[in-house]
Amino acid sequence: MSALEQNITKFISDNKLIESNDKLLLALSGGADSVFALTFLTKFQSKYNIQICALHVNHSLRGDESDGDEKFCKELCENLNIEFYSEKVDVKTLSKIEKLSIEEAARNIRYKKLNEYLKISGSNKIVTAHNLDDNTETVLLNLFRGSGLKGLSGIPVKRDNIIRPFLSARKEEIIEYLNANNIRFRIDSTNMQSEFKRNYLRNEIIPKIRENINPKVDNNVLKFSQIIKNAELVLNELVNDNISKFITYGYNELFVSKEIKTVPDHLIGEAIRQSIEEQFDVSIDYDDFINVQNLVELQVGSKVDLSQNLEAISEREYLLIRKRIDREDSVAEMELFFNSQIDFGGNIIGCDEVNLDEVQLSDNKSVEFIDAENFTEPFIVRKWKSGDKFNPLGLKGTKNVSDFLTENKIPTSSRSGQLVLLNKGKIIWMVGYRIDESVKISNKTKKAMKLWTKIK
Repeated sequence: MSALEQNITKFISDNKLIESNDKLLLALSGGADSVFALTFLTKFQSKYNIQICALHVNHSLRGDESDGDEKFCKELCENLNIEFYSEKVDVKTLSKIEKLSIEEAARNIRYKKLNEYLKISGSNKIVTAHNLDDNTETVLLNLFRGSGLKGLSGIPVKRDNIIRPFLSARKEEIIEYLNANNIRFRIDSTNMQSEFKRNYLRNEIIPKIRENINPKVDNNVLKFSQIIKNAELVLNELVNDNISKFITYGYNELFVSKEIKTVPDHLIGEAIRQSIEEQFDVSIDYDDFINVQNLVELQVGSKVDLSQNLEAISEREYLLIRKRIDREDSVAEMELFFNSQIDFGGNIIGCDEVNLDEVQLSDNKSVEFIDAENFTEPFIVRKWKSGDKFNPLGLKGTKNVSDFLTENKIPTSSRSGQLVLLNKGKIIWMVGYRIDESVKISNKTKKAMKLWTKIK
């Protein structure tokens, strides 16, 4: 066993990453890191008593070169007798639709596909081939952009069902190992283009740090990120014990009671940061929670734009934090056909016919299951208007939509944009809040439909 293999084996053991009978789905790009990961896992498959499969996501960003990567990965897995999956996606188009950078769109779709194929393949863990250099780049990028503790804690060794067994390995060691064993891998030509922030760090800055400041910077950054992670856990417990009662979570919204100003400022900022990152799955910077803290003292109706396409609004008794929505006020209503989805001013709304055994009732108001026996196509989606009525699930008789919004404490800033879904001229769903009593699932239901919504 080589020194590199010993290092990784110890890292896996210390962090309890792989267990007997695991089936691992590897994210396989064809580059040096993922090829090494596949080589390592295959070599030690018997030692760990595991099954291995691989997924390649073709991002369609480099034309023939991208297709060549996919072909290489397929042939590599065939030669190693590894179960192989691949998907081709148009990342450029997705980045435009989602208004994200190419890098962020590629990352999002890659993890989405990995989770899909986790189920398809019957695997129980996802393996990514992130290495020590990747962690250094991530920590420094987050430091330079003013990230909080979460960003400085680096790439997590494990998160949910994702494990990263190769975080202790230097990129240089991986390349040397592959070359010494005559193992081929693909080279992404864009990795040398320093106009990307990560590439600039990788190609220009970090090599100079290794040369002129500390050749072991990567190991020290890993230790630093682990220390920060432990500090974050301690701080999280402190915040949860003191602050959680002031913060509640809504449908794609966060509510911060103005009573929070009775606790120390440093806890307020950390509580808001944690809550935003948990609710919206983003990392925010220092300026964001300073802006939110200041809103506590400002007049009702004041608003600030935050990073990550978020906004914070001062209501009478609380602060509302939500995704910014570019509403298309010129659109009065839209048709929604069965088994399709629409984008109504930044709200994605869809409906899917489902089998009765797929019905899963829950408290998640962004997903509803309804009795669809007597519907006709299409549904109509529009903003509510004065005089609208419906019969909220669980109540007797009809209620004005305006009264429903008030009684359920829907923020004033959100009410004008509230959407309703109609069929045959009747409101059957206050989108994101409550369905109509008449369409609830019962033991007499023969045909079901899933309604869902999300913020773009």
